[in-house]
Amino acid sequence: MSAPCIHCGGLQDEGTPIWRGKWLLTPVGAYRDGYPIEISRAVSRTLYAIARAKGRPLTHRDLPNATAQTLANHVREIRKATGGHFPLRGIDGRTARGWAWDARS
Repeated sequence: MSAPCIHCGGLQDEGTPIWRGKWLLTPVGAYRDGYPIEISRAVSRTLYAIARAKGRPLTHRDLPNATAQTLANHVREIRKATGGHFPLRGIDGRTARGWAWDARS
């Protein structure tokens, strides 16, 4: 699956590093202002998938082998690791809670 580049509109291959403001995201790590965020690879993949969605909310149904509890745990770990720089916003849907990249982060 390819995501559109926020700069040129072209398609990015999966695994390509993504820049979102002060954030650099890869499937194996996340960085803010050049400093690594201490999260596991699984949590990093979740954060990367949310960033690739370009503001579209993701639920556990959008992530392979994930349950609602898995996504909730990953978001909790992201919140804990990023402190006051939490880059996501929660969106309540009819059947599931989704998460989207917060453009203000």
